[in-house]
Formats: sequence, C-alpha cells, structure tokens
Amino acid sequence: MCMAILDRRVQVLFDPAIYAALEVEAAAERVSVAALIRESVNDRLNRRKVGKQEALERLFARADSHPDAGPIDWESEKRSFERETTSDLP
Repeated sequence: MCMAILDRRVQVLFDPAIYAALEVEAAAERVSVAALIRESVNDRLNRRKVGKQEALERLFARADSHPDAGPIDWESEKRSFERETTSDLP
C-alpha cells in the first residue's frame, strides 16, 4: 500500500497479550503491526461487501428462475439478508 494515500491516523489500545500476539503474527508475515491491522480491517470490510453482493445475486437469481412464483416477500428477504450480513458481528 502506498504511504501517500494514508492520511488518517487512529489510536487503538490493545491488551498486552493481544499486542504480543499481533507482533508475533506480523513478524511471521514480515510486515509491521500496523500493516497487519490494516489488512485485517480490509479483509473484514471486503467480506461484508462480498456477502451483500452474493445476497443480492441470489435474490435476482431466485426471481429469474421462478418468474411465476409470485411476488417476493420483502420482509422475509430483509430478515434473511440481515441475518447473513450480521452473523459475524459480536
């Protein structure tokens, strides 16, 4: 990642044991702790984006494959989508 585009600084406090584990992981990957954290954040955001895109594609595929099935129950679809996209949240 180009340092020129990084223009926001964030301070995050970690428990000493967690930070030590981050240092070990970063050393094993031969990256800085900051780079490891950025990568983890990017992975998390991308997983959610992909999950939303997949849900939308499934919805369209279902509508296309069953055109005579009648209208889609949007409340049911919304609940299903919310369960899928928030399942990894604490």
